[in-house]
Amino acid sequence: MSKNKETIVENSVNWFIENRTNFKKLCYKISSILTEVLEVEKAPYHIINSRVKEVESFRKKISDYKYDNPIEQITDFAGIRIITYVEEDVKRINRIIENIFEIDIERSVDKSKNLGTDKVGYKSVHYIAKLKDDRLSLVEYRNLENLYFEIQVRTILQHAWAEIEHDRNYKFSGKLPDEIARRFMLLSGSLEMADREFNNISKEIDSLSLDVKMGMKSGDLNFEINNTSLHQFLVTKFEGLIEAGKTISMDSAELVIEELERYGIENLDQLNKLFTKSIMKDVEGYYADDDRREIFSIGILRLIMILSDFHKYFQSAFNDTWSIWDTRVIKSDIFEKYKVDWGIIEKEYGPRRR
Repeated sequence: MSKNKETIVENSVNWFIENRTNFKKLCYKISSILTEVLEVEKAPYHIINSRVKEVESFRKKISDYKYDNPIEQITDFAGIRIITYVEEDVKRINRIIENIFEIDIERSVDKSKNLGTDKVGYKSVHYIAKLKDDRLSLVEYRNLENLYFEIQVRTILQHAWAEIEHDRNYKFSGKLPDEIARRFMLLSGSLEMADREFNNISKEIDSLSLDVKMGMKSGDLNFEINNTSLHQFLVTKFEGLIEAGKTISMDSAELVIEELERYGIENLDQLNKLFTKSIMKDVEGYYADDDRREIFSIGILRLIMILSDFHKYFQSAFNDTWSIWDTRVIKSDIFEKYKVDWGIIEKEYGPRRR
């Protein structure tokens, strides 16, 4: 290594050591911003990871490669990685990133565009970015001006491919025997096709949700009952509770869908008829007064069926694997209003569980 090269390396390493704490702070701040914004925008993602480059890794990189000004040329001192579920999520998150950060377009890259039309392999979007002036004007962002960071956005399957091919396993890097290399590329193509199919399925599910939402406005609810249609139905029905911060959980939805079938409910139109104005008002009030943020679909629908016709529910639909004898539930005024007779229920469907 030449004397000039040694000087560049040592000066750059010393600068990085002095500023590494700021890059750690930068990673924390960027991760927090992304977490908050993606939650507000309801943009789904799997996980957000961050890391600051190690000093020795930086030293090795600038020693092995020709850098005239490493501090300016290297942009991944701080790295943030967002792993999404499907490609559509990547596109949505990309738009958000481009809106909230100042992007260095020249140095950012979409790896998928580099593959061309006849190749398969690593796909990911790499942004080189920095904070905008409006954030830098805030006290908590002092010392972070002109510090660049890299944000990678990729799907779970793209991440799996990248981890195998590039990041973790030396066996798969470099030149491989032709037959193995061919099989490796075929596997990459299979992953890309799977990624695309997951994306298409996700879009079809979103389309079904939209159809149900529109159907509820028009009164056309001739939809079969499944997790997707049922969730959209309940979210739309209890829009006021959702706006108040409640969420609808679909845990154990399969069980209650089976109970609905035994109750004689085959589609959303038939289910909707159980939601009379009176029952709807009382059930909504019941859950509004409950301190719990999460409302389980199985609880809502069992309550609706019991209030509508408790004889029919316990004769036809009741699943004997759950306890109906919770004191808090039994004492609820809502059952008295709809003449749900727990004495009859206990006598005919007991013995009472504790």
